[in-house]
Amino acid sequence: MTEETLIKYITGQADAVEAGQVGTWASASEERQKELGRIRNVWILSGLGNEVDQLIKEPEIRRILDKIRIIGKKDPPKTRRLKLLKYAAVLFFVVSISGFLGYLISRSAIPASEYAGIIVPKGERSKVVLPDGSTVQLNGGSQLRFSPGYRSGKRVVFLEGEAFFEVAHDRFHPFVVEAGNLQIEVLGTKFNVSSYPDDETITTYLEEGKVKVCMEGQGDTYLKPSEVLKFNKPDGTAEKQTVNDHRFSDWTKGILNIKGETIEELARKLERRFDVRISFGDAEVRKHTYSGLIRDEELGTVLEALQFTSSLKYERHGKIVTICSVK
Repeated sequence: MTEETLIKYITGQADAVEAGQVGTWASASEERQKELGRIRNVWILSGLGNEVDQLIKEPEIRRILDKIRIIGKKDPPKTRRLKLLKYAAVLFFVVSISGFLGYLISRSAIPASEYAGIIVPKGERSKVVLPDGSTVQLNGGSQLRFSPGYRSGKRVVFLEGEAFFEVAHDRFHPFVVEAGNLQIEVLGTKFNVSSYPDDETITTYLEEGKVKVCMEGQGDTYLKPSEVLKFNKPDGTAEKQTVNDHRFSDWTKGILNIKGETIEELARKLERRFDVRISFGDAEVRKHTYSGLIRDEELGTVLEALQFTSSLKYERHGKIVTICSVK
């Protein structure tokens, strides 16, 4: 497979044969699959705007081409850049921010009638800058869809997973998050929403400002700063409470803030954070609950901390982790 084929694939101009070649190349390793997914996500979301400084543009093009690591004959750097610009319907660049990937999105990148989306795989986190200037930090295993245009005078995004929003104020265009059974509406604020399909609850935590949460069959509920609303999906009930810490948004800082969570609840978070599968060796271990702060920068460190503070042990084989009680 050539570099030109990959560029055509990323920009949506590859035919069936070329797409097959890219698929074969990507299937050679999991790292290639993830890298291809990350590049396509950013490509979809970003625009080839004249406002992008050439001093930023060219180094980023070189960085992406170096990252691809195509096996085979290489064109000179200048020729590669010309090829990329020739096939590019849009331009992307990636900026590292505190361990996150920052995406810059142009208003002109996608027709207003369409929705674009990004998928953040397990084991990763991403930071997205929306066309209106709002920023969204996405946790592992999450998806976000949105349109650059306004629908019925509102800025609407669709979330599956967990995200922390910092919404740009716009009194004429409310910002709406569609998350499962909930609809969260704001004008400008900071809040966290967790709405994973395999979780029984959808949580909305307000850090700053004011939000209105619309629940199916229950009307509207307003949240003030430091309040969290937990919506139980199986029975449709909801509970609002005040918290005196940032446990629901600390994940954006690389911290697991655990408050009386069961091992099963914690395991789901670890699976998404580190892209592993966790099983339990016995029924006794499921009764464990935890509280505390843990840096989540490395899975081994987290597991060692849990083992040190409780009567359990773990075995790890690649991406499979088994947790058992100490007999």
